[in-house]
Amino acid sequence: MRFLIPLILLGLPLAEIAGFVVVGREVGVPMTLLLVFLSAVAGVVLLRVQGIGMIRRVQEAARMGNDPGMDVLGGALIFLAAILLIVPGFISDVIGLLLFLPPVRRAVAAFLRTRLTIFTTGTGFYYSSSSRREEHRGPPVIDLDEDEFSRKEKDGDDSPPPNRLSH
Repeated sequence: MRFLIPLILLGLPLAEIAGFVVVGREVGVPMTLLLVFLSAVAGVVLLRVQGIGMIRRVQEAARMGNDPGMDVLGGALIFLAAILLIVPGFISDVIGLLLFLPPVRRAVAAFLRTRLTIFTTGTGFYYSSSSRREEHRGPPVIDLDEDEFSRKEKDGDDSPPPNRLSH
């Protein structure tokens, strides 16, 4: 497994060069250069369109109080796909185009979720333009210092108050 990454780092550029040679023989050098240029332009355009859409989805998820972790992971995959399109090479272009397809991107994200641990801070985001509070997941957390906290005893409750706050 540890030899896989160096093998990919050395093998991918050689495969890209071989791809240039094969495509250049079939369609000619000017058409090959035009294809490389067009794939780079497509990468920039797709990054702009898909990236802005992904940012809006992350903001909407945060506004609604949902965990935006999967949207952030999808955004990272879109960024990777655009970079692969911008970088010259036909193999990277094919991989980049595949990552732009939502089913492929969801499958890659699901695979990465099994391999990664994603931490998010805060279980709820409160944002509302109306007086209605958005629903959130988990209990609200209020962080108090010891001098800001006091507990009143209920009638008939003789148990001593706890001397430590737990989170």
